[in-house]
Amino acid sequence: MGLRIRDRKTSIAIVFLIMVVIGAALVTIAPKMSMFSRSFCNECAGYEELLPGQSVKTSFITPFDRLTGITVDFESIGDTDLVGQMDAVITLADSEGNILYEHDVSSIYESSFDTGVIPLSADEVYSLALTLDAVYGNASPAMIGVTDDGSLNVCLEGLNNGAPTKSTFIVLYVVTATMILAYVYTYGQDDIKKTALIDKIIFGIAVFIAIAVINQFYDLFMTSKYGLRLIDAVKTGNIFNYYNVAYYGELETGSPSMFFEYHYNIFAVLPLAVLMIPFSFFTDGNMGFSIIANIIVLYMDAVVAGLVIWSVQLTERICDACSMPREYKRSVQYVYAFSPVLLCITIASGQVDIIYILVMLWALPFYYRKKYRIFSFIMAFTVTMKLLPLLAFIPMILLVNKKIKDILINALICLSVKIGTLLLFERGDGYNAIMNLTNDRYSYMDKLFENRIGNSLSLFLLVFVAVCIVCYMKNIDPDDRKKTLYYSMTIIFAVYAAIAAFVDWHEQWLIPLILSLSFLIPFFGKDRRLIIIAGVMEALIMMVSEMMSSSLNMVQNGLLCAPEYDYAGITVFGVLENITPHAGPILLTMLAASSLYLVYFFVSHRNETSEVYTADRTAAVGRIFVFYIFFLTVFWCYSYVG
Repeated sequence: MGLRIRDRKTSIAIVFLIMVVIGAALVTIAPKMSMFSRSFCNECAGYEELLPGQSVKTSFITPFDRLTGITVDFESIGDTDLVGQMDAVITLADSEGNILYEHDVSSIYESSFDTGVIPLSADEVYSLALTLDAVYGNASPAMIGVTDDGSLNVCLEGLNNGAPTKSTFIVLYVVTATMILAYVYTYGQDDIKKTALIDKIIFGIAVFIAIAVINQFYDLFMTSKYGLRLIDAVKTGNIFNYYNVAYYGELETGSPSMFFEYHYNIFAVLPLAVLMIPFSFFTDGNMGFSIIANIIVLYMDAVVAGLVIWSVQLTERICDACSMPREYKRSVQYVYAFSPVLLCITIASGQVDIIYILVMLWALPFYYRKKYRIFSFIMAFTVTMKLLPLLAFIPMILLVNKKIKDILINALICLSVKIGTLLLFERGDGYNAIMNLTNDRYSYMDKLFENRIGNSLSLFLLVFVAVCIVCYMKNIDPDDRKKTLYYSMTIIFAVYAAIAAFVDWHEQWLIPLILSLSFLIPFFGKDRRLIIIAGVMEALIMMVSEMMSSSLNMVQNGLLCAPEYDYAGITVFGVLENITPHAGPILLTMLAASSLYLVYFFVSHRNETSEVYTADRTAAVGRIFVFYIFFLTVFWCYSYVG
């Protein structure tokens, strides 16, 4: 039952006023808050005695638009040392000698100075000097910190005015506010037919933002080169030497090291090559950063968006295979499609892992129809594209196969395509060089054997082995497809929740976590609490992902790297670190707690599922605003904090 008309109008009016107030605060008051400050320090190499009449100074290129604080480093003294008065002065001047700030210093305890807000010109040279005029009394000498070259050791605090272009944030804010108002208008309406248009608009605008505004240029650029290189190999009759073609092609053109990352399996590259056929008439694998590359990246991002939408439709095949009602199908699609993490991982971050997810969605219906060998064969292609699906395949087979012979046969079928590509393609100097580069830079598989919490035995492996044992010991009736669906999706969720909790993951690894979650939530009907906890987990995934990629510029190389947006500002995680240096551990702990709690919930409530199978539409759709607000925050930091 939705809000009454009068209540709805009042709610919209209140939300509108709130959005106006928040918007005004974001462009005026909030950017000046101290939590958005940044510091610059040169390195202290030791201390020198400063005598009356002497001075020590340093020159620096300011990273700020506004200076707010200066700290110099006097050596600490003991409890029994006498502290006397001194006359000193600290002076800040520009490159032409104009004094911008001057402050008297009367003792070594006056080492930090609140300068107020001093306008500076970013990337200009300034000088800071400390001059000692006199020391009074029998006191310890003034020992001042210096760098290796004898310059003054100093730390500066400051703020930036943000990127020159601020219109993008304003446009995104207005769009987000409009989507929130549309959501409030349909709040409480469970009739999907009545809300379908607005829901599609909310979803469509998010997809458009992810394609045109946010996309991570480099990853899509490289995946496009994968496809073009395979076309080059086919044209020259060297398809079985694909990796050599790629490696030596980059070597001959003197490419930077990041252009050598051709580590995708041939079956992952094949669909990319098909997508690149129209562009192969205009460019080849030697493509560098250019206008044609910008067009290709935008095209690839649109393709990824199309594949995501296709994956939403393919969830119906699994529901049909398990004879689930129509309400369940619609709920699965809503929970899946409106996932902020799904949009962030695939479209906004430009990841083509959605290809193997599509193959997985084709495979799963055969699993529920007990056609395990067909399931294993189709899953073989997902495992070939990415080894991670093997972590879901093994416990799922152990759940339904108890004979060692059947387990081994299905395992061999699942590994058959990988073995075939290993023999036919994964060889040669080019392949070895590329893999060595990849292992040095990323060490994908090593992450599964490491423990992000300390250096002990991998907690993920312990959880994975425990899941496999439980699955093998568990007796279920495969003919009960509803129960098999629930157990299998719980398995997938548990494995990937353990990855989220204990592994130093890459964000694209977690798509199956969202997929399985989408099938589990509708089992519990309209319980909003479950969706809210899931939304919190997804928000934490996005924050942790931003923490791991905080060295990138604020918009993740978005807007097709347009020059006016090429501005490396403070990140959202950088802001959190200003609030507390423990921001990283706090986020990781909260993510582990929320994901593992959901595992516990699904396992402990397996016999308490609802017979309604209709997830709360309002809560499901509302999760997408985590995506809107996250990227709005990113652009706000980019535009106003810098």
